[in-house]
Amino acid sequence: MARPIASVRVVSILLGVIIGSIQAFAYQMNLPTLFFEMNVASLVVFAAIPLLAGFLVGVLNPATGVRDALLVGLVSGLVNSVIASVKLIFTPTLASEIFAFSLFAIMSVFMWVFLAAAAAQLATKG
Repeated sequence: MARPIASVRVVSILLGVIIGSIQAFAYQMNLPTLFFEMNVASLVVFAAIPLLAGFLVGVLNPATGVRDALLVGLVSGLVNSVIASVKLIFTPTLASEIFAFSLFAIMSVFMWVFLAAAAAQLATKG
């Protein structure tokens, strides 16, 4: 009996990570710059990515959805930060902003973990 639940858990984590990572890539590639053009729409997309990935994990596996969403938020948040860091390396005009960006990147990973877990908690309640 425990075998099917383990496979559902793996599939839900895998789907959440794939969706979160693909959306993080699309978000970072369509963001005009790192800091200076942030507006309400980009902040909504920034929050919607972990919410969607976490909600999907919670719907697919309600038993361990919150725990799985923590992992999904961590991985997709790290993917988002790595892609943004690569963009920063290749943008010489923003090289002086590396310290501020590193603090933002670390905080954003924790924010994505929290948002994904909250969305999974809401999905498991429904």
